[in-house]
Amino acid sequence: MVVKSDGEVERFDYKKLQKSLSETFLIVRSPEGQSNEFVRKTLLEFADWQRNKPEITSGDIRRQTGLILQKIHPEAAYIYKNFKSII
Repeated sequence: MVVKSDGEVERFDYKKLQKSLSETFLIVRSPEGQSNEFVRKTLLEFADWQRNKPEITSGDIRRQTGLILQKIHPEAAYIYKNFKSII
């Protein structure tokens, strides 16, 4: 479950994170095949991190995803962390 910044609780939706990551890699002009692989790796690592956590916040999602992206593609990590209103 995800606790949003307004206190609302909802089920975690991997499709939302996947869409946000795909848009991030479009912004940095990563080739499509490479982008798809980066998105897949990020989602897998995020799933491992989240596995035993009954509840996370939207801030947790952004921070953890940013940390994962930093290892994979630093430019994408910067875009993801700093342009929240775009993606």
